[in-house]
Amino acid sequence: MKEEQKTKWGKNVTDRLLEERLNNMPVFDTSRDALTQLIELAKEGMTDFPKELIQEVAIQDLLGALKKSHGNYLNTKLPEIEQSIYNLYSKQANSDNVLLMLCGFFISYQKKLVAHIQYEEVFLFPYIESLLEFRKSGIPIDRERFGNFTLKQFFDNHSNLEEDLNEVRNKITGIIEGLKTPLAFRIFLTQLEHFEKDLAIHAVLEDDVLLPRLVELEVHLLG
Repeated sequence: MKEEQKTKWGKNVTDRLLEERLNNMPVFDTSRDALTQLIELAKEGMTDFPKELIQEVAIQDLLGALKKSHGNYLNTKLPEIEQSIYNLYSKQANSDNVLLMLCGFFISYQKKLVAHIQYEEVFLFPYIESLLEFRKSGIPIDRERFGNFTLKQFFDNHSNLEEDLNEVRNKITGIIEGLKTPLAFRIFLTQLEHFEKDLAIHAVLEDDVLLPRLVELEVHLLG
């Protein structure tokens, strides 16, 4: 009995809350309901989802959510961060050069992120749609376009851009610790923090839900 209590109270608060949420999870009527639940659990830090919940979400709905977030990053989030950096640079005469250099860390990261998003939009997602079409109608994948590409290959070599952003943000906050920073730079840091959380959810949907299902489907269809 004491050992059981020790195990129970040894769990941290987040783990207990997630376990309680899973035990009381509703029955879903639609794929989108299940996707909403996945996103809510991801926001709470969960990555090991019940298989039944994952299977309830249609792959097309997952793709739609990922594409929507890509559009949000390119058209809203990144321009907002760029505006904060511009506000800092426009007052360069009164700004610490160290702060401008730190903004440069993010600018370098941003180029890498945009290239990654563009690759997924013009190559990865069309390949996934071709794979789904092959399952549906038997139309073979266009190997002239996609070559010998496989999802397993992509999954095995997939970079964790949310972890890269975490490193960038930690590097910046570590250097400025104790320094007096202008409002534009504090806004910039807050935006980075929120963007990092957004990217983490995006990564969970892609790496822990979508790609494992598709790799399994690809092996089944193509061997």
